[in-house]
Amino acid sequence: MRKAALLLASLMLVAPLGGCFGFAGSDGLFGEGDPKEPLRLNHVQMKGTHNSYHIEPLVSPTREYMYTHEPLDVQGSQLGVRQFEIDVWWDPRGQLYVYHNQYDSGTTCPTFEECLSTLLGWSESNEGHHPLFIWIEPKDWPEQATDVTTTLELSGLLDDIEQEIAQFWPRNKTIAPDDVRGEWPTLKEGVLNDGWPLLEGSRGKAVFVLLASGETRDLYLQEHPALSGALMFTLSDETSGEAAIFSLTDPVGDGEEITRLVTEGYIVRSRADSGGQEADDNDTTRMEAALAVGAHSISTDYPAPVDGIDYWVEIPNGTPSRCNPIAAPAWCEPADVESI
Repeated sequence: MRKAALLLASLMLVAPLGGCFGFAGSDGLFGEGDPKEPLRLNHVQMKGTHNSYHIEPLVSPTREYMYTHEPLDVQGSQLGVRQFEIDVWWDPRGQLYVYHNQYDSGTTCPTFEECLSTLLGWSESNEGHHPLFIWIEPKDWPEQATDVTTTLELSGLLDDIEQEIAQFWPRNKTIAPDDVRGEWPTLKEGVLNDGWPLLEGSRGKAVFVLLASGETRDLYLQEHPALSGALMFTLSDETSGEAAIFSLTDPVGDGEEITRLVTEGYIVRSRADSGGQEADDNDTTRMEAALAVGAHSISTDYPAPVDGIDYWVEIPNGTPSRCNPIAAPAWCEPADVESI
């Protein structure tokens, strides 16, 4: 009896202090639940734009080119865009230029430097934003025609892109592969074991991704083995040590694969539309699939209403982004992701 009384007295003494030490309630030592899982970079679902710099040509040779984007900072401030895609061309004049191709060259930021400076200016004025994803596609005329990388090798385009990111985007505002790898031997192990950086510690930053595969990606990895010291992530096969970010642009046909990758901890980009087809038909099937299967960024040519077209993309209940429906913890609300 004396032991039971002492135990009861001890519990009565501890109970009032439980809340002070975080023991009370469902998250406590005597509760039934666990503490809230903190939000991480892969717990977000955001809207992106395809060819984010694009201006429709005066005479378009194809329906595919018939769309115009607002300047990058306007996309960020007014349209809720948090993922951007930039095509970068080498030029013998010494600058890196941004446009789609020779038939479709309209752009809101003619040089890579100008594109980065525009986004950086917006970011510095809105430090509470969740990380931007900036996808960089190196363009190479021989590769477009013959699937070789002659110009890339001779011009050093990939190295120039890397140098301009380092020059025009501060390292302390960049989430690079080394920041995710941590102490693990490979980036993939870092992603699958420790996970992506915490969202609160990542606000105001950007993730750069090399939007290329095959020989172009391999050239980059030759210069940055295992992505050590690299500023860009790559689209690497799941079996490789660099696996972290994927691009699966068909969320209908690849929906199960997207959900599997998201569930395992990888980050996936997809597309809501392509070539104007969905916009012309006001077909939201692809967009709705991308949202449902958990793609982290959903790229579109139509991030806002356009006269004469009913179709456009918005993240449901986003502020402007939202909690990823597959990866985010159950307690997450859109305002926890971002509300600036």
